[in-house]
Amino acid sequence: MSGNVTEVTCPTCGGSGFLADPPEKVSDEGTLRDHDQTGSDQDQTWSDHDQTASERDQLSADEDQHASDDDFAHGSDSVVHERTALARERSSRDRGQVSRLRDEVSGQRVETAEDRDRSAELRDRGAEDRDRLSRRHDEQSEEEGSREDILLLAERDRARAAADRVKAAEDRARAATDRRAATDQRAEAQRAAAEAKHTLELAATDELTGARARKIGLDEVAREIERARRTGSKLTLAFLDVDRLKEVNDTEGHPAGDALLHLVVETVKTHIRPYDIIVRYGGDEFLCAMPNLSKVGAKRRLNKITALLAAANDGHSISFGLAECEPDDGIQEVISRADGDLLQTRRAREES
Repeated sequence: MSGNVTEVTCPTCGGSGFLADPPEKVSDEGTLRDHDQTGSDQDQTWSDHDQTASERDQLSADEDQHASDDDFAHGSDSVVHERTALARERSSRDRGQVSRLRDEVSGQRVETAEDRDRSAELRDRGAEDRDRLSRRHDEQSEEEGSREDILLLAERDRARAAADRVKAAEDRARAATDRRAATDQRAEAQRAAAEAKHTLELAATDELTGARARKIGLDEVAREIERARRTGSKLTLAFLDVDRLKEVNDTEGHPAGDALLHLVVETVKTHIRPYDIIVRYGGDEFLCAMPNLSKVGAKRRLNKITALLAAANDGHSISFGLAECEPDDGIQEVISRADGDLLQTRRAREES
């Protein structure tokens, strides 16, 4: 016989036999009962985790629904779009956490199933050893009562081993269900995150020109100013005005005016850096925040943009004013100085 074995003697007839793996005490009912209790405790733990995951998933779903209802009730209001998009983003993060929790639960259920299988194997081996002992007893004694007791113990061990295997199979099935649920939730979280990002981007973008919408754009400019103040780096703000927009609207129609606004923004975006921010400030007014760029460098870029617009159409032009961010500046101080520079530029042009 392989493995650790020990010889045992029947107390009734004096017959002897062998039981395997005494360190694991496979015939020790206290040990096997402990295995059973551990499995039950783990079942309860994973059931509690399941309940927690389900409750969090429901909260996420409720928040998604509330965001959708809020969005629908307020139509295309950009502020509501932003708020509901952020709510969906939080919901998608929660769903991601729930999916990770379900993954953890499914992994622990597999471990519990493996423990049950090992317990079942111990019971089977105990039953086999008792069978061998009963056969040995049968060869050496005529006292049927003791042999029957041993056979009953073996049968009981087999029944418990079968029950362990059934529970192990149930654990594996539940673990597989958890994994599928985790996969579905992860996909849903990713979809919700993408949708929230898209919704937030729509709320942050001026539909006509493609520039940042005023409220969100000003928040982004304010953050860049704060970063420049904190790090001591340069930041230049340009105040842009599209020349002759009212004239174009009056003589060529509003579609032509809209096309001019779109052209100006596209030209500016093409010739600034990806992380520079252009914001539609008013009807024909735009702000452009350019981090880590001096006033001289910003002026060079905008002069190039002005020349490109004039080359595309002799009637197309922009006016701009510039202001470098100073240590104590807030957003309104920088905007005021850039606007003042624009007015001075126009006055100088008119006087020349």
